[in-house]
Formats: sequence, structure tokens, C-alpha cells
Amino acid sequence: MTGQSRPRGAYTATPCRSCRTPKPARWYLCGACWAALPTAARRALNLRDGKALTRLRELHVHVDAGQPLEELEITA
Repeated sequence: MTGQSRPRGAYTATPCRSCRTPKPARWYLCGACWAALPTAARRALNLRDGKALTRLRELHVHVDAGQPLEELEITA
């Protein structure tokens, strides 16, 4: 591998913030939890602009509060 210790998408010791199962590197959540998000929330989280970090924080606050993923609404 060219300077990387793990191939892209490799599973790391970092667990999914929602269900605590292992997730691929560079992913916000595991695949099952990501699929549970509403389509509009997934679309918003995939945007790469000046408000991306704000939207990610909204996801983290929602998950840390123990609210269902299906109820996530991204406002930023």
C-alpha cells in the first residue's frame, strides 16, 4: 500500500456512535444506522460545504441524546 496503514473503508476500532458496532473508517455511522436515517438527513450529511461540520454536530447531539435515528431532522 502506498503510505497507508489500512485500505480505504477498513474497519477500525472506532464504534458506531449510535449502536456501538464497528464501522468503516471515515463513516459517521455503521451501514445499518446510516440506512435508518431519513433520506433528507442522509442527503444533508453528504453535502460538503461550509456548514458540513454544523450538520455533523446536529447528528452527534441527536445520537448522544438517545433519540431515534428515524426522527433526525438536519436544519443547517
